[in-house]
Amino acid sequence: MLDQFAHALLGLLEALAALVLGALAWLEGWLGHAMTQAHIPPDLQTVVGIILAIAFLIAAIQLFGGFIRVVVIVVLLAIVVHALSHHGEHAPAVAAAPSKT
Repeated sequence: MLDQFAHALLGLLEALAALVLGALAWLEGWLGHAMTQAHIPPDLQTVVGIILAIAFLIAAIQLFGGFIRVVVIVVLLAIVVHALSHHGEHAPAVAAAPSKT
């Protein structure tokens, strides 16, 4: 059950990353079209695009950073709880040492 929980949280992080990257791709396309219509040279478009992409990613990290931190901590705690709950189940049997009597 904890494996499914951790998997679901990691899937949520993956979906969040896909959302941010999809928004970034849309913004890049829209901005490129707008700058082309404004006759801005391609070299300048590249520089502006890189600067805005970095600013967008920083904003996304600021916006979702706390959420991502909480999800990572919860996943790590779930892994620890899972490991502790199964501790000893897979341990090899230890044969008793012969007595010296």
